[in-house]
Amino acid sequence: MIVWDKRYSVGVEKLDQQHQMFISLINKLEDLTRHDTFLDELPRLLNEIVEYATLHFKSEEDLLEKINYADLAGHHEHHENIKKDIYMECKRIIEREPTAMDVMWLYNYMNNWIKHHILEVDMMYVEAFKDE
Repeated sequence: MIVWDKRYSVGVEKLDQQHQMFISLINKLEDLTRHDTFLDELPRLLNEIVEYATLHFKSEEDLLEKINYADLAGHHEHHENIKKDIYMECKRIIEREPTAMDVMWLYNYMNNWIKHHILEVDMMYVEAFKDE
């Protein structure tokens, strides 16, 4: 389970709140594997994750555009790649009869991705917001 702590903060309340929501959705994947009904609930949760990724990335990019972030194009490209990856992994899981192990694999994939994205990719724009 991913636990939010201050090292994940990018110093922008709206984005921190969105990151926390994203983490909450990812954590629900792990929780889902503990329920016998996870197959019934999985499509809805995966759809919610994909939709939230799209919403969050757009919101983040809009804020970066407002501050004229120098690497907005690179950040956007990263978002497009991960949206495609998340969508494809979710689709791959849904198209077969997923097991709890499949869902845990997806949880671990997203867990590693979100930590990397916030701590490595998003932290690159922190100074740009401080300069505003």
